[in-house]
Amino acid sequence: MVLVRSRRRAGFTLIELLVVIAIIAILIGLLLPAVQKVREAAARMSCSNNLKQLAIATHSYHDANNKFPSNGPTATYNMSGANWSWLARILPYVEQGTIYNQLGIDNVPF
Repeated sequence: MVLVRSRRRAGFTLIELLVVIAIIAILIGLLLPAVQKVREAAARMSCSNNLKQLAIATHSYHDANNKFPSNGPTATYNMSGANWSWLARILPYVEQGTIYNQLGIDNVPF
């Protein structure tokens, strides 16, 4: 009696490979919206923090000068000078004093 052995190769069939790829694609598809929501939440928190820092700087300016920073010329403003916005005037209060000094805003009446 002759025994015929069938040799079977160790490995994956094409169908098994395609199923694994499909499962991985589905998992990635489910993961991407969650990652996007986390990024949106981080961006929202960062923006909220920046607005809070601007509000704190504006109030610090008010504490130091007894008024809020003006935005452009006032009635007694010399029109020959530069028109600095309130954002430029609060630079020292958002830890940007060197830029403030380089611009020479101290010399401009407000």
